[in-house]
Amino acid sequence: MRRRLGADRRTDTGLTLVELLIAMGIAALIATLAGSLFVASTHSVSLAQSIDNGTRQGSNGMNEMARMVRAATPNPLANPTPGGAQNDPAFVSATATSVLFYAFVNLSGAESPVKVQFAVVNGQLVESQWKATTTTAGTNGHWDFNTSATPDLKRTLCGSIPSSVVVFQYFDASGAPLTLPISTLSAIASITITITIQPTGAASAVTLTNSVGMSNIGSGS
Repeated sequence: MRRRLGADRRTDTGLTLVELLIAMGIAALIATLAGSLFVASTHSVSLAQSIDNGTRQGSNGMNEMARMVRAATPNPLANPTPGGAQNDPAFVSATATSVLFYAFVNLSGAESPVKVQFAVVNGQLVESQWKATTTTAGTNGHWDFNTSATPDLKRTLCGSIPSSVVVFQYFDASGAPLTLPISTLSAIASITITITIQPTGAASAVTLTNSVGMSNIGSGS
């Protein structure tokens, strides 16, 4: 009986120091792997949200620009020269990163046309609008607009636009590209709009492109 009890005591020795260190090392490795997996998953979710937000902003901005550009219309001259131009061109200025034009949008009731600018400012695509000064057209259907440097409406459509990006490309009625600077603004018959957004943390940018024609373009020069 005594010999059997002594043998039981010798076999009930528990964990050795080496075994304890190995167990702690394995536990630490598992914790490190779990932490890395959590960080990677969080980064993936954040990146997906950033790309989704960028795409949604770009889509909303594109829809607004296409809607306004389609409504671009020459502004009749109040006192045109006989045999000469009858309108001011729809486009007041046109560059690779900004465009200014007259837009006759939803002209019903007391609504008036607006002068609209889309421009890239400090990496953001900004829309500015200047209202007509009256609710009815003047002589010969001419409209006068607010000439203040401060627009009646200003809002940011989307951000994170890389520098030196080309947003606007211009084409004539035959589809041929117009070289900047454009000397004859009345030659613009369509615009290709490209919105490029660089989401935070994304390796590649999100790019949306749309070609917009203008049915109201006349013979202004």
